[in-house]
Amino acid sequence: LAQELRAQPPDQREVVVYIHGYNNSFFDGVFRTAQTIHDFDVPAVAVHFSWPSATHPLGYTYDRDSVLFSRDPLEQLLHDLRAASPRRIVLVAHSLGTMLLMETLRQIRISGDDAVLSSLSGVVLISPDIDIEVFQSQARVVDPLPQPFVVFTSSNDRALRLSAGITGRQNRLGNIGEPEDV
Repeated sequence: LAQELRAQPPDQREVVVYIHGYNNSFFDGVFRTAQTIHDFDVPAVAVHFSWPSATHPLGYTYDRDSVLFSRDPLEQLLHDLRAASPRRIVLVAHSLGTMLLMETLRQIRISGDDAVLSSLSGVVLISPDIDIEVFQSQARVVDPLPQPFVVFTSSNDRALRLSAGITGRQNRLGNIGEPEDV
């Protein structure tokens, strides 16, 4: 990673980390990472963080446990990224991967390692599969959130509807209607 960053012009030494979501295989995550970098024409080094998903619609509980299991490896990756000295680090997470990202940021803040958090240039949560009250709790601990901090929502996300049914909580961060709902 450091070698790849050094090969970039100094003003373009950026890293974008993509964290896949629920019911996604390693291949799906790699594809989405490449697709995101290509579609948005991002001049950055792409990093895909993969956590073990059951890759099955009925594997939601397994996937939530895997998210918790994957906090330490994601934290280590963020330390490694910071050590590679990029100009910018942007984190992009989708679906249940957003829970992993928020839990990891929370864990880093609790550890007192503010250097890692201050090295982040932005966070993007896409259709976050996080209970609103859990997100509020995480955000209070992480405060201040890395800026910019962007949340993309969708009222038609089938995976979030499934998650809401499984968890018994209809309101997920990814399907809120207005920012005031948070």
